[in-house]
Amino acid sequence: MVAPERDPRPPVVPARARAGRLAGARPWGRHATEAAAGVGLLGVSWLLLADRADRVPSWEAEVFDAINSLPEGLRWPVWPVMQLGNFWMCAVGGLGVYALTRRTRPALAATSAALLGWTAAKVVKDLIQRGRPGDLLDQVELRESGLDEQGFVSGHTTIAFALATVVTPLLPTRWRWAPFTVASTVGFARIYYGAHLPLDVLGGAGLGILSGLVASAAFGTIAPGRSV
Repeated sequence: MVAPERDPRPPVVPARARAGRLAGARPWGRHATEAAAGVGLLGVSWLLLADRADRVPSWEAEVFDAINSLPEGLRWPVWPVMQLGNFWMCAVGGLGVYALTRRTRPALAATSAALLGWTAAKVVKDLIQRGRPGDLLDQVELRESGLDEQGFVSGHTTIAFALATVVTPLLPTRWRWAPFTVASTVGFARIYYGAHLPLDVLGGAGLGILSGLVASAAFGTIAPGRSV
């Protein structure tokens, strides 16, 4: 029996599949992991506070003191990075993403993520009513003024992690470590400046990740099995 002759031409790949490959196929598992991390960070930090928002656990006070008492020479190097969690990143972040991608939806996702994170942080602050380090600890090296709002969660950290969650899949693989590293530096800076306690930063990181995922899903910049 003679075997049928094989067609030497390569198989035809549908246009949508080719587009998916060019976009960089990626399993949904990454987003599920991010969502779990966001829920975990926010939930655990919130649970650790419980009804003790007016007290600081000894371990948290020690971590805060270790960072807050670092040399004064770090003040100006970390200050520019800390501004990446500022409210104005709601606009600047979207413009930066548009400049990077020349696409509207990722830019809108970045702006929405930062704005959602900022709003959600305000809501959580009002719910928890935890003071700032200067309200709860005796010795604080305060390097920033005008800290009038509550401490949990850190708004700067929330915005930084929200933007990092949106931006990370837009970058080449070799650069995807950078956004969350920068966001972590923002959280570090908030402790160093005496503006927040460690649990404030952990909660802000979790809330920011969730805000970034919600905004990305709303604007269709992430989908199961694909990246943007």
